[in-house]
Amino acid sequence: MQAEAVAGRYARALFESIADPAERERTLRTLTAVAAAFQAPTGPKTLILNPFYSMQQREAALLKLIDLIGAETPCPPVTKRFLQLLLKKSRLNTIQAVTAAYSRLLDEAGGRISITVSTARPLDQTAQQALRTRLEQWLQRPVGMIMQVDPALLGGARLQVGSRMIDGTIRGRLDRVRRQAIGASA
Repeated sequence: MQAEAVAGRYARALFESIADPAERERTLRTLTAVAAAFQAPTGPKTLILNPFYSMQQREAALLKLIDLIGAETPCPPVTKRFLQLLLKKSRLNTIQAVTAAYSRLLDEAGGRISITVSTARPLDQTAQQALRTRLEQWLQRPVGMIMQVDPALLGGARLQVGSRMIDGTIRGRLDRVRRQAIGASA
């Protein structure tokens, strides 16, 4: 809980330091890409978060990651400095929570509903767009999606809109069947 509060403060500080809406969107894309890179069990986080390496080595690896991510959409300078600050303050391990909090702030500013979508495997861009379109039709409002991967779900998707949870996962269905079977035998 405390980590989420800290992540929220960092996200708000970053959000308020950027006035241009287009730069705010580019920042979200960069944060999302860095968070996705850190979700892999091996990869950049094994170097960047490892205190065995010097701060200069870790910072160089972070900057290389940002450059690779920025090949399509350049990373705003403020965002690059922000990520460096997170590294120096040993807060880069909260990048998932910072990204989620920043996305919520961006959605609120744009009048969108923020929805966290958890799936067993990453969804490609086509599937994400199809899901976004269906959610916008259902809610009759623009939707901002925060994508998360949770291999424990087995399949399907879990949606969280504010405090409301919609569980369409295989694990959720199996749990409901188990509870019904236990309730019927009692």
